[in-house]
Amino acid sequence: MMNENLQTKMMQYEYLNQQIQALQQHLNEILKASDELSILKVGLKNLIEAKSGDELLVPMGASSYVPAKIIDPQKVVVSVGAGVFMDKSVEDSMPIVDKQMGELKKQEEVIMNNLTLLSKESEKLATELNSAMAPGK
Repeated sequence: MMNENLQTKMMQYEYLNQQIQALQQHLNEILKASDELSILKVGLKNLIEAKSGDELLVPMGASSYVPAKIIDPQKVVVSVGAGVFMDKSVEDSMPIVDKQMGELKKQEEVIMNNLTLLSKESEKLATELNSAMAPGK
């Protein structure tokens, strides 16, 4: 194998691995968002049985909470996308959460397919590079 060809393959291999790392990071973000939506769905289901005046702990971040009382257990403020929030009933918010979970699942599948393709290509290039740099070549 020519030296220039070897350098080109090494650059391709490095680029593929950078793409793989970026996709893995994006996948982790999607999985985290999916987990948050699952927790939200459980909270919404629990809210169905809540009454005005019931107490709960509201997360403030960094594992800190503030006690609060529910004013209207049938009204929640839900993200409908693009930074837009709307007042919705608990029942009306469930399909929104389900839709968001479905969209994340689709993104996860696309990323997993891309990771599989890039990983196969990376393995192929690694084999070629190892063969080209083996002693006696």
